[in-house]
Amino acid sequence: MENRFFSRLEYWIRANRVAWAEIIQQKSWLRAARQAQNLKGVDMAKRMGVSPARVSMMESDEKRGAVTIKMMQKAAQALDCEFVYALIPKKSLKDDKENQGIKPRIRVQQGQ
Repeated sequence: MENRFFSRLEYWIRANRVAWAEIIQQKSWLRAARQAQNLKGVDMAKRMGVSPARVSMMESDEKRGAVTIKMMQKAAQALDCEFVYALIPKKSLKDDKENQGIKPRIRVQQGQ
């Protein structure tokens, strides 16, 4: 099952190279999502039940790679977003004999 997942992910990344390049260059997803919704830090803090300073710290922590998964999930909920965490293999799975000849199928499911 895991190899199939990574194979589909690799297929998607190859098919969407331009989008993927933009995605991995993004330094602060929290700030970008907040600003896209025209939300001030104070408003996001109210939604999250934290202080405005904590929102600012969280955005800085994210840039440094120090934000926790739990806080990202909480922020995503406050921003009406879905938090996605992924590990992308560096080595191509094409070399894996088990996956040769398998065309990955990608299914998109709507969030609930």
